[in-house]
Amino acid sequence: MKTQIRFRKIDGSDGVALVDGDAKETLQAKRALADQLNLPMPDTPAGQHEDIDARLRNGGIDPLSVTGTHISE
Repeated sequence: MKTQIRFRKIDGSDGVALVDGDAKETLQAKRALADQLNLPMPDTPAGQHEDIDARLRNGGIDPLSVTGTHISE
């Protein structure tokens, strides 16, 4: 199973990524995209959860634009 993730970069251009697995839910799609692009983790104080939106913004991606669509193989 694969998921196609569409997103818009902060500069206004569009992007598409194909990732393994089912990442239709927004949080799953964001995390899969950040992992696929090897975006670095932002520095967070100890005990705080990962800020996936900050990770995407630091990579030049608008986090509100990320959507995932299941693709059959």
